[in-house]
Amino acid sequence: MKNENFTLNKLIKIIWKNIIVIILFAFVGGFTFFAIAKHKTSVTYSAERDIMIKNNLSTRAAYQRLKTELEMIPTYRDMLTSRQVMLNARKELPKNLQKRTSVEDVSNAISTNNHPNSLIISIKATTDNENDSIAYVNSVAKAAKAELPKIQRGMSGVYLYPAATSKDIAVEVHSSVKKYTLIGVALGIIAGMVVAFTVTSIKEFN
Repeated sequence: MKNENFTLNKLIKIIWKNIIVIILFAFVGGFTFFAIAKHKTSVTYSAERDIMIKNNLSTRAAYQRLKTELEMIPTYRDMLTSRQVMLNARKELPKNLQKRTSVEDVSNAISTNNHPNSLIISIKATTDNENDSIAYVNSVAKAAKAELPKIQRGMSGVYLYPAATSKDIAVEVHSSVKKYTLIGVALGIIAGMVVAFTVTSIKEFN
């Protein structure tokens, strides 16, 4: 009976030791991956400005002209991100920003969107710097006004809506802290189980 009690007590102690080891490894794994995820957290700033393709509705065949312009919107969006417009956009940047900005930097930051049956195109600039995003989107809008009529002969022109400001900035935090922490905990539990099982097996074998 004593041997049975001794064996049972020993088994309970081994189980508790293993549980403590597993919890410890889970904590270390979770904390380590939490720290890694926090370090990788990034913030982006998006600035947006609208432009409108002009249409002279006072001319004859105005409806047909409007229909044609609406059909051209996808093409105008492609033109907006063309190298010709991006080159001009870079020149529109403030001198201090222009020195450290390439045409590719502007191009990579810019995206466009439009609403169905609308001559309005939204230009968005997204970077890791609030002021850069504002400068990029405003410079592209100015470049669009100057360059689109040159590229597409016969278009009526481009109307610029008010310039983007710091009040229009959208901030987005990109983080996977929760996901990385859970992965760390899971890996820690697995590692803890392996270590606990290995140590227990070695002791019992010896």
